[in-house]
Amino acid sequence: MSTRSGPQLSPQDSGEGVTRFIVLLVLAVALGLRLVHMTYMLPSPLTFQRGPDEDYYLRFGQAVAGGGSDNAEFAFMDPAYGYILGLIFKLLGANVYVVYVVQVLLDTLTTYCIFLIGRELGHPRGGVYGALVYALTCTALYFCATLLKATWVANFMTLWVLFSLVLLRTKSLAAWPFFGLLCGYGVALRANLIVMAGLAALLLAWLSPGPRAGGVLRATGIRLGVLGLGLALPLLLLSLRNERISGTFSPLPNNGGVVLHHLYNLENPSASLLLPKFVKFATPTQIWTDYSREAERRLGHALSPHEIDRYWRGEAVAYIVSHPADVLRNAGRKLLEFVAYTEVPNNRSLLQDRLFSPVLRVLPSPFGWLLALGLPGIGVLLYRDRRAVLVMAPIVVAAATVAVFFSEDRFRFHAVPMLALGTGLFLEDLHGWVKTGGTRALVMGSVASALVGGASVLLATQLPQPHVVWDRVIWGYLKMNSKNAIAPAKTLALQVLAEEPTNARVQEALAYIAAAEGKYPDAIAYYRRTVALRPDDDVAHYNLAKMLVKVGEHDGALEEAAIAARLEPLPEYRQLLDELSVKSGQTEELGRQAEPSTR
Repeated sequence: MSTRSGPQLSPQDSGEGVTRFIVLLVLAVALGLRLVHMTYMLPSPLTFQRGPDEDYYLRFGQAVAGGGSDNAEFAFMDPAYGYILGLIFKLLGANVYVVYVVQVLLDTLTTYCIFLIGRELGHPRGGVYGALVYALTCTALYFCATLLKATWVANFMTLWVLFSLVLLRTKSLAAWPFFGLLCGYGVALRANLIVMAGLAALLLAWLSPGPRAGGVLRATGIRLGVLGLGLALPLLLLSLRNERISGTFSPLPNNGGVVLHHLYNLENPSASLLLPKFVKFATPTQIWTDYSREAERRLGHALSPHEIDRYWRGEAVAYIVSHPADVLRNAGRKLLEFVAYTEVPNNRSLLQDRLFSPVLRVLPSPFGWLLALGLPGIGVLLYRDRRAVLVMAPIVVAAATVAVFFSEDRFRFHAVPMLALGTGLFLEDLHGWVKTGGTRALVMGSVASALVGGASVLLATQLPQPHVVWDRVIWGYLKMNSKNAIAPAKTLALQVLAEEPTNARVQEALAYIAAAEGKYPDAIAYYRRTVALRPDDDVAHYNLAKMLVKVGEHDGALEEAAIAARLEPLPEYRQLLDELSVKSGQTEELGRQAEPSTR
C-alpha cells in the first residue's frame, strides 16, 4: 500500500494536471454560490421562523455569550454548536447573519479539504472534480444559511478523513493528540460521532504501513495511546460540564434515552418521527420537560436528569428486546430511504427554502445522483487503495445513524462530502477509461452507476413526498415585525385556510393579524377555532384570554387564563390569572396591557 503524500508540486501546480488557478476557481464558485444564496435567504420569512432545533441553539448561543449557559436545559442536546454560536455572538455580535457568513466560509473550507483528500490519495484531478461537485450541491448551500450544525458536522467528517490520511504518512507523534482532540470535538458536535473515534483507532491500526513486527506494533500502540490522551481531554471537559449543570458525569448529553424512546415505543411501531401523546410540542425544551414530567408521574417521585434519561433508555431497550423483528424491519426501511433521492426534511426543508432562493431552484436534489456516481467511484478506489475505507467511514456512519434514528437530510448530509469526492473520482475514472479505450471498465462502471441511480429513483416513488408547511412561512412574515410583511402573511394565510380549514397554526396566525389590526372580535373568533382544534395549546388559550379582556369579557378571559395556567404554569400565565381576579374597576389597565404573544 502506498502512503505517499502525492507528487511533488511546483509553485504553480496543486497536482498532476491541476493548477492552483483551477483550485482557486472552484473555491470561488463555492464561495460565490453560497454568498448569493445567503443574500436571498437573509430577508426571507424562514430566517425569522426558525425550526425547533434552530431556536434552541440560538437561545443556547445567546446564553453562552451572556455568560449564563449553566441552565440544565442546555444539557439536553449536544453542546458544541451552542458554544460555537456563543463565541461568534461574543466576538462579532449577536447577529444570525454573521453566523451564516461564518458557515459559508466553513463550507468553502470543506470544499477545499475534499480536493486535499483527493491529492493525498494520489488523485488530485478526482479531488478537484469532487470539490466542484460539492460546490454545486444544493444541500450543502442550503444548510449554510440555517442555525443547524449540519455544516459543521460535514466539515468535521471531511477533516477526519483528511487528518487520518496525513497521519498515515507522518512519522511524528505530535499530530496524533491533535487528532484525538478533533475526535473529541466531533463528540461534542454530535454524540453518536463517538463512533468515529473508535473507527479512527481501528482503521489507523489496520492501515499502518510495514510488517507486523513487534517494533511496528509497539509504535502503532504508542500512537493510538497518544491519540487516546488527546481524546480524553475534551471528553473529560464535557463530562465535567454535564455534571455541573445536570448532575450527570458523562460526555454525552441527557437526550439519549429520550431520543431512543421517541423512536422505540408501542405508540410508534414504524420508528418514525412521531412524538408520544404526552409531548405537546416538538421543541427540544418542551420534549425534555414533558418526558421529565411523565417519568416522574409514572414513578411517583422527583427524578434527576440522569435518572430520567436512564428510565426512558430502559423503556426503549425493553421495547427493542421484545420487538426485534419490527426494529430490524424499520432499520432496513430507513436504509432504503437513505438511498432514495427524495428530500426527507426536518427542522428546515429544502423545498421551502427553494421558494426564496433561485440558486436552490436551479440545482437538483443531490442524493440520487451523488450515490449513483459516488459509490462506484469509492468502490474503484477501494479496489486500488485500501485507504479508501477512510473515505467510506463517514458514509457508513451516516447510514447507521439513519438506520437507528431518522432518515432525514441533515443526517444524510454527513455523507455528502465523501460522496462528492467519490463522484469526482468516478468522473476521473470515466475520463481515463474513455481515453485509454477501457471499454469493459467503462461498461461495468456505467451499469453499476445506473443500477444505484435507478434504485434511488424507484425507492423515492415509494416514499411520502415533501410538501411546503405554509404556516411556517406565514409566521415567518409575522415575526419580521414589519408592516409590509402583514399583507403577504394575511393573503397567504387566507389562501391556505381555504384549502386547510383545520390548520390550527394558520387560524392562530389570522387571530394574531386581526389583533394587530385592532379587529378584536375577529381575533377572538380565530383563537376560539384554534383552541377547538388544539385544546392543549396553552399559548392560544393565553392569547384568547388577552383578547377577551380587550372586549371586556372578563369572565371568559378568567376561564381561558385558568386553562392556560393549568396546562403550563408559566409566570406570565399566573400573573394574568391573578390580575383577572381583581375588582372590575381595575380592568381598564388590563385591557391596555393585553397584546397577543407569539411562540
